[in-house]
Amino acid sequence: MCGMKTFFSVAIPLLMAVSNALGGWATGAIVRLADPSKSLTVWEIPAKNGDQSAMMTAIVFNSRHYSLRVVDSPSPGVSKLAGVMAEGGFAAGVNGGYFHDDFRPVGLVISEGKEIHRFEKAKLLSGIVEVRKGRIGIVRSSQFQPSPSVTEALQCGPMLVDRGAAVAGLNDERRARRTIVATDGEGRWALIYLTSVTLADAAQILTAAGWPAGWTTSKALNLDGGSSSGLWANAAPSPVTRPEFGHVRNFLAVVPAK
Repeated sequence: MCGMKTFFSVAIPLLMAVSNALGGWATGAIVRLADPSKSLTVWEIPAKNGDQSAMMTAIVFNSRHYSLRVVDSPSPGVSKLAGVMAEGGFAAGVNGGYFHDDFRPVGLVISEGKEIHRFEKAKLLSGIVEVRKGRIGIVRSSQFQPSPSVTEALQCGPMLVDRGAAVAGLNDERRARRTIVATDGEGRWALIYLTSVTLADAAQILTAAGWPAGWTTSKALNLDGGSSSGLWANAAPSPVTRPEFGHVRNFLAVVPAK
């Protein structure tokens, strides 16, 4: 646990704002909000494109020390992210995948080795975040291989970043809050809450953003967004929270690696 002075409002100026030629997004100064542990940090990263602005809150962790778990809501339509994360003793988490009006899940959902909902073929459900043999990964749905070694899986989409590049053809009209899971491909992972932007904007921000310690986004998968978007991280003296507006079916939590 780091000292209290490192927990809040430690601004790290970026000497160079990175601009993406396709969207013109550039980042400002990032802020370290909290250090729940030496290998899990919560950052706030502003981005701007002309008169448009956005703010990312990113929970960044090292997969040597932490993993991901899909957490099914104990009471769909009632339970909220902050309550489920705190009661479960999780380090951090965000809302999870898509669901129907009656809170039935959409797409593949596996939690602690149990399949809660089956794999589905749909254009929107283009990617899966999984834990296979203890290793976190993001794979395209078309490349997913079912196996008893997959202990956690959440099918969602669309893919926003693949092989370090923003995915082409993403919607560039509808703005909404976004929740994203991403990796730098070097063992670091991030759960991200992003204020209202289009999917195309989100991808360009992820590839243009100045991240701490030289992070470059390798892969990123969009989770459920809009009123579902929420983020929570356990920190002292109080948790970092970006509450969702509605209720969701499942969550994606950060847990100690086994």
